Amino acid sequence: MESETNTAPIWVLLGKWHGDNQQLLAIAEAMQLPYRTIQLRFNRASRLPPALLGASRLSWNSEVPLAPPWPRLVLAAGRRSVPAARWIRCKSAGSTRLVHVNRPWAPLSWFDLIISTPQYALPERPNVVSNLMPFLPPPSDRSPAASLPSDAAAMPRPWTAVLVGGNSQPHVLSDAIAASLANAVNEHVRKAGGSAWVLDSPRTPATAMGVIEKGLEVPSHIVHWREGKKVYSALLGLADRFIVTEDSASMMTEALLSGRPVTLFKLESRPKWRRRFASAWRVAAERDPSSMTARCFEVAVDLGLLTAVRDLRLLHRALEKADMFGGAGQPVERAERERHATLARIAALIKAP
Repeated sequence: MESETNTAPIWVLLGKWHGDNQQLLAIAEAMQLPYRTIQLRFNRASRLPPALLGASRLSWNSEVPLAPPWPRLVLAAGRRSVPAARWIRCKSAGSTRLVHVNRPWAPLSWFDLIISTPQYALPERPNVVSNLMPFLPPPSDRSPAASLPSDAAAMPRPWTAVLVGGNSQPHVLSDAIAASLANAVNEHVRKAGGSAWVLDSPRTPATAMGVIEKGLEVPSHIVHWREGKKVYSALLGLADRFIVTEDSASMMTEALLSGRPVTLFKLESRPKWRRRFASAWRVAAERDPSSMTARCFEVAVDLGLLTAVRDLRLLHRALEKADMFGGAGQPVERAERERHATLARIAALIKAP
């Protein structure tokens, strides 16, 4: 229940990334308390580490004035929002609780609660909740079938929904990979029958999407993200199976929460040197958890010094181990349990003196 006043006990700091904002809003709605959304705008100083920026306004501003009464709780995500969250807590004389989603790129001890998932490889801490899947709205919150184009009835069943992401370090959707994806969709639909709905995203390169469109040889319907938000939501409830590119944890989770079979499509990987270094360090730490290498890795992550740890392969492996892609792992039930446990932790923070 979003509030138009600044008296709401929860403030939600919205940033640049849709996936982060989606999780923050899902948590705020699920708390069933009045909340206020604050869109943050960032400047070049936001590239600096949060440890250097401190609880300042050097790197950000807000679309609305921020003034007392200060909130009981701030929900935020991403590195750039950390100085804003800390500034609000400083202004509240320390009474505002900070809840961060995913990874803060800052010392973990700065936050009352961090809600994360396997790809961020955060160490076990009392204030870290490690869920298997991102916190997203329950599957019942879908757009109706009426949101589909008028010619949808002509699309033969079963429907395969193809959710296409794009470039997200280290993943790259090149034209060659796009051609491979089109071939994979053709093969899948020929084997399963029916037709394909292909939906792109804001990160999908236009040239790659053009290659996919030209390469499709089976009955298909292309939906571009600018006009397809309601179509996307409707298909999450109506599609019979999904093909999802591996670059988006949110898309992957939304498909899994449909309760239908999900196939991951791998993209090209072009990691930068910092990501290669961080990944190699993490693998070495996993090989020998009691080693000095492992202890140093954990300290670096704990202090927010290591900022390139995100590795979606860790999430893929965790989901596969839990047997989520075939549906036997009961993703909807697992997500519901995680939602309840997470909300209970947040509620305890709000009630705590």
